[in-house]
Amino acid sequence: MRRLNYDMLNVVLAVQRLRSFMIADSSIREAAGQETPSWLKSAESYYSEIPDCVMKVAGLHKNRSDFEKVLNFQVTDEMLKTNQNKLSQFEFPADDRDEYGTGSGAVTIKA
Repeated sequence: MRRLNYDMLNVVLAVQRLRSFMIADSSIREAAGQETPSWLKSAESYYSEIPDCVMKVAGLHKNRSDFEKVLNFQVTDEMLKTNQNKLSQFEFPADDRDEYGTGSGAVTIKA
């Protein structure tokens, strides 16, 4: 498991809120008889465009596995009310690449 940090939480919230917006927007467009964009493609595109420096601090990779973990991560009210320096008490699913440690997004160098 990876420890949640402020940047990771913000990535999760941004992607999940974009998904929610895109789904609602698609419903409105559909009702108006307009073309409905894919929320999944929009969210993937947004995720892939997050600056690498932010992703590194967040402890996330720009791969399908982490993208799906971000989409499916359950954000709780407790997380949202916690001071950012105490977010590490919460866990985010493990890094499949085993590159990021359980700290606040620190990189683990493998020999």
